[in-house]
Amino acid sequence: MSKGQTHMIAYGNGFLEAKFPQRTRIIKAPPSLPALPDTAEAVREALSSPIAHDPLAKRVGPESKVTIACDDVCIPHAPTKQPDFRETAIKVLLQELDELGVSRHNIQIIVACGLHRHWTRRELSSILGNDIVFSFPSHRLRCHDAEDKEDIVCLGETRRGMLVEVSRAVIESDQLIYVNVNASHFNGGWKSITVGLSSYRSIRQHHRPFPLASGKSVMDPRRSSFQKLLWEMGDVVAADLAKKGQRILTIESVPTSKTPVETGAVFAGNIPDVHEKTIEVLQKQLVTDLKGQSDVAIYGLSTHMDPYSNYSTMNPILVRNTAFSYAFGMFQGKPLVREGGIAIFVHPCEPVFDDIHFPSYIRMYEEILPRMQDPFEIWDTYAEDYAHRPEFVHNYRYRYSFHGVHPLILWGQGAYALRHLGKAFLAGAQDFKVARLMGFEPFATVDEAIAEAERLLGKDCSISYVAMPPHFVHNVI
Repeated sequence: MSKGQTHMIAYGNGFLEAKFPQRTRIIKAPPSLPALPDTAEAVREALSSPIAHDPLAKRVGPESKVTIACDDVCIPHAPTKQPDFRETAIKVLLQELDELGVSRHNIQIIVACGLHRHWTRRELSSILGNDIVFSFPSHRLRCHDAEDKEDIVCLGETRRGMLVEVSRAVIESDQLIYVNVNASHFNGGWKSITVGLSSYRSIRQHHRPFPLASGKSVMDPRRSSFQKLLWEMGDVVAADLAKKGQRILTIESVPTSKTPVETGAVFAGNIPDVHEKTIEVLQKQLVTDLKGQSDVAIYGLSTHMDPYSNYSTMNPILVRNTAFSYAFGMFQGKPLVREGGIAIFVHPCEPVFDDIHFPSYIRMYEEILPRMQDPFEIWDTYAEDYAHRPEFVHNYRYRYSFHGVHPLILWGQGAYALRHLGKAFLAGAQDFKVARLMGFEPFATVDEAIAEAERLLGKDCSISYVAMPPHFVHNVI
């Protein structure tokens, strides 16, 4: 292998040095948005003239019951400059509600966890600040519980028969206000409500592997079937609220790509109208056009690329998901790697598990994976079991654990990548047995992985290196 380029590649919690052939195409993130000079003022301006929505002064009064919901601690992936956007926006909202005479006793804050784990108050202070966390009692500042049967309301079905269930707060509040951090095209819009404030029975309909999936990336909102399903569910929610003359007020922000993360844009108003503005900004900040696919692509995997290991560790199932969802999956149109090509991921992938936050991950690793690898078979066989095992339900509701079915969801998200790729290599693997269990072909070094790719695909095979983080989206034209 002719060597000509040396790069420091993301490798778990650190970096490692690797040499690439001279012909390697280096792909870097587009320039970041500039940070807003005054985020609080930007929120106030957005609220003063919300898009396709009445200002708060026309929607709430002294007797109104108001719910403020927000994204959980999984977002954004990279470290954030304090104060976090959610803290800033909610403080502005609380001030405006105070001025409108809304009693604090009629305001609740819900962290929209969906099937993510609940977060301790110390952890919540990282996104909400100590003033908010310690001034709201636990019954008025809580994490959404997708297994709280008394809190979940069924609104019916979409035109394609998808069951729509949401928290009572969505329907029974006089005004629901959602505060978003849109770090990627995957987040925001109706997903915040129909996933973040929904139930397992509802979420399982779209967070499962589909054998006939066409491979349209969730980072491609105009084409993604996943996104279309969520928006059909959102239409059901909107129709129910419209009967009472109500609309959800959303505040969507786009963070910068710089570390630490700051706020680059803010919009407020009606969900569909606001999200169109957000997508326009995300397209400018995150999407880079590329000419042609590659035979081989190299991706360094950083802990900061994984949204689920905040305040914890990155276990092998999370490594697998980061590789296939947050590295390979960051595309619009066609994948960077051609069909039958090779993806080289770089991560130690050590068999380390947090038994507090990931108990069902451990059981899947020990109980399912040694006997079964196929994501569709795993889902059909174990999803309802893992979703309803009493200990997993208890752990999710009361022990800060991810929902029992969460590892099965992530395993299913790798189905398309493995179908598309000829091979998935893992360079820098510390335990080859673990790497193979995750569906990778392991190599000790990046050099060895590249040499094997050249042996299989030819010495002149095209190679691209995707320099992440920060994360970005490539559009192959």
